[in-house]
Amino acid sequence: MNTARRFLDKTMKVDWFFIILVLALMCCGVTLVYSATYNPEEVFYQSYWFRQIIYFIVGFFIAAALSFIRIDYLKRLAMPLYFLSLLGLIVVLFGGGDVIKGAGRWIDLGLFKIQPSEFAKLAYLLAFSYWLSRHPVSFFRLKSFFVPAVLFIIPFFLVLQQPDLSTALVFTAITLVGFYWAGLTLVDMFLLLSPLFSVLLSHSQFVFSQIFWGGLICLVALALFYRKLPKALTSFFFLINIFAGYASSMAWNMLKPHQQKRVETFLDPMNDPLGDGYQVLQSMTAIGSGGLTGKGFGEGSQTNLSFLPEEHTDFIFSVLGEQFGFLGALFVLTLFFLFLWRGLSICKIYEDPFVNLVTVCACSIFLFHILVNIAMTIGLMPVTGLPLPFLSYGGSFALTCAVLVGFLINMRYQGGRY
Repeated sequence: MNTARRFLDKTMKVDWFFIILVLALMCCGVTLVYSATYNPEEVFYQSYWFRQIIYFIVGFFIAAALSFIRIDYLKRLAMPLYFLSLLGLIVVLFGGGDVIKGAGRWIDLGLFKIQPSEFAKLAYLLAFSYWLSRHPVSFFRLKSFFVPAVLFIIPFFLVLQQPDLSTALVFTAITLVGFYWAGLTLVDMFLLLSPLFSVLLSHSQFVFSQIFWGGLICLVALALFYRKLPKALTSFFFLINIFAGYASSMAWNMLKPHQQKRVETFLDPMNDPLGDGYQVLQSMTAIGSGGLTGKGFGEGSQTNLSFLPEEHTDFIFSVLGEQFGFLGALFVLTLFFLFLWRGLSICKIYEDPFVNLVTVCACSIFLFHILVNIAMTIGLMPVTGLPLPFLSYGGSFALTCAVLVGFLINMRYQGGRY
C-alpha cells in the first residue's frame, strides 16, 4: 500500500502539458521531414520521415526510463559518464570516426552511427551541474573556477578538433548559463565574455571596428570599477581585452578555411552567391516566398526542386516558412516558447542546486540550438550546421533531445525527494 501511494504521489507531479508540447513538436518535425524528402518511388521504411519516427519512439522510451532514475544516482554517475564521453571524443579524434563532409564526428557501429559529441554534451551537463551544485563560483574565489574550467576546456577542444565549431559553442552556452546560475552576476558575465567581444569588434571585417572596440574598452573599465575586484584580476581583465583586440587577426587565422568562409558569407552572401552564400540566399528566398500562410503542405519550389540544400536537417525551418508561412512559423515558435517556459518553471518548485542547474543547462542547450538554427536560416548568423530541436532529421540529435527531455521530466518528477 505504501509503495502504491508513493507511486501515485509521484505521478501527480508529471507535467502532462510539457509532454503534450514535446509530442506536438515531434509531430511537426515528422511532418516537415516528410514534406521535404517525400519520394513516391521510395520504400516507406527507408525514408527519412519513417526513420525519424523510429528515433522518436526510441527516444520516448529513453525519456520515460530516465524519469524514474533517482537523482542521487544521476549525481553518482555524472563524473563516470563525463570521462566515458571523453573516451568517445578521443576515439573520433585519433581516427576512429567516419569522415563525412570533411569532418570526423561519427563512430560506425555497423547497424547505425553515433556522434560522440552529442552525448558528450549530456555527460558534460551532468558533471558540470554536479560540480557547481557543490562548489559555487565567484571572482573573489578564483580557485572555484579551476575544476569547472578544466571540465569545460577538455571536451571543448576535443570537439573543436573534429572540427565542429557549432557543437563546441554549445558547451560554451552550457558553461555560461551554469556560471550565471551558480553565482556570477550579469556584470561578471560581461567581463567573462569581454575578451571575445574584443576579438569580434576589433576585427577589420567590421565597419567602424576600432570605434566599437574603444567603446567596449570603456564599458569594461566601468564594469571593473563597479565590481571592485582584486587589483590583480582587474589588471588581468583590462590587459586581456587590449591583447584580444590587437590579436584579432591571430584569432581569425586560427579558424579553419571553411569557417572563415562562413563568416565572410554571413557578412555578405552575395560575395559568393553560387558557393557558400547559396544556402543562405536560397533559405531566405524560401522563407520570404511563404508569405503569411505559406504555399501549402508539400508545395514550394525551393524545397521540391531541391534548390534548398540540407532541407531536412539544417534548413528545416526554411521548409516550415515556405510551406506554412509566417503563421506556421509563429505556431512552432510558440510551441518552443511554451516548452522552454514549462521546463524552466521547475526552478520555481525546488531549491536543490543540482536540480536547478540541470534544468537551466538543459534548457540552454535547446535555446541555443533554436536561436542559432533560426538565425542561420534567415541570414542573421553564419551557417553552423546546428539542427533545430525535434524538427531537424537526425538520429543522434533526436536521442539527445529525448535524453534532455528525460532529465527535465525527472527533475520535476522527483526533484524534491533526493
